[in-house]
Amino acid sequence: MTPRRNPGHSGTFRKAAPGAATLLVALIVLLVSPVYSREISDNRWIRVDSLLQQAIDQGRFPHALTYVAQNGRVLHHKAFGWKNVEQKEPLRTDDIFYIYSQAKAITTVALMTLYEKGAFQLDDPVSRYIPECTDQVLDSIRKDGSLATHKARNVLTIRHLLCHSSGIGGGAARSLREKTLREQGPFPTIGSEVRQIIALPLGYEPGTQYNYHPSSDVWGYLVELFSGMSLRDYVRKTILEPLGMDHTDWYFDPSLRSRMVTGYVMSSGKLLAQDPSSMYSGRDIFGPDQRYVQAGSGLNGTIGDYARFCQMLLDGGTWNGKRILSPATIHLMTRNHLPYPNNGGNGFRFGLGFQIFPGPSTQGEVQNFTPMVSEGSYGWLGMYQTHFMIDPQEKLIVLLFMNRRPDEKIWERFLNTVYQAIE
Repeated sequence: MTPRRNPGHSGTFRKAAPGAATLLVALIVLLVSPVYSREISDNRWIRVDSLLQQAIDQGRFPHALTYVAQNGRVLHHKAFGWKNVEQKEPLRTDDIFYIYSQAKAITTVALMTLYEKGAFQLDDPVSRYIPECTDQVLDSIRKDGSLATHKARNVLTIRHLLCHSSGIGGGAARSLREKTLREQGPFPTIGSEVRQIIALPLGYEPGTQYNYHPSSDVWGYLVELFSGMSLRDYVRKTILEPLGMDHTDWYFDPSLRSRMVTGYVMSSGKLLAQDPSSMYSGRDIFGPDQRYVQAGSGLNGTIGDYARFCQMLLDGGTWNGKRILSPATIHLMTRNHLPYPNNGGNGFRFGLGFQIFPGPSTQGEVQNFTPMVSEGSYGWLGMYQTHFMIDPQEKLIVLLFMNRRPDEKIWERFLNTVYQAIE
């Protein structure tokens, strides 16, 4: 909040009594000085620092990195803890994190740029573009391994993919997907994988339930079909390069290995370091074979890069004079596309690429949000606890990056400390 300043007075003052003059000077100082309001705000930001530093000092978290900006002005951007606990290497603000499912928002935006070019409609059948797409729903897997199925009542559409209600790999069909990945993988490209997975029966009727993740590589493959480019190249051309996201990618030159943040898992009260060079798919992010990329995972990057992406969305699709999406498309993406109620949990809403906050619930808190957050805010997270949220009402973006599992709800407590500090 920019303090109001006294515009001053161009006339002259009459001579006043000493006591009155002292009072007048004190009044003028009070009116023009910004110190008081800034001091309150700065002291309240200390609560953010205390929350994160305490978690690190207690040995529960290896590190944390914040990025909070309001009206385009950075309010808090600070590194805590260690990039590598064993070597006591301090975390830096430009270090590279494994962001896993935060890839989904970026690849969804990539697909929606093609939507704006007229490549498809949201309710187009997926089978129109991928002929291998099933029209069967799994009823059961018989003892002999054969499948009992029925024809789906609802056609599987692109909208179902983007809001995770497709039924791909859902319910009992999960085991079929996992078996295919295990026995036929690793696949050389995303297309070779999708053509196998999408031929399997669905776990439930499209559009009726929420089942996270398996749909994402299908929309990634659609990006390739509609654009005529690899998913990686199209994302680079339309999003990463225009936004200056120079250190976000699926694969990296080995020279950047030293900037990668070590991932940790908390087990039996201890932080255990994980392999710092593998993607979710098990591929080496510094390896020579870089053909395979996932739409739903595998991206890595800096918090500053992802903050540019968030700021672009908050600003109606533009960043630094470059337009990525239209405001109308962002509005479409950030409203609920799931049936309600659904199996996502209390108050759960999901748009196209983002979870949507419906406002405080009388039935309990909504996962990944807090009642402090404005209704209509949206965001998501990565498997290793990298989080982002965009609050259009407050003109606010909030990011917290960690590479540590499992979740201990520190994100929600962090949001509370952020909202009590903003003006």
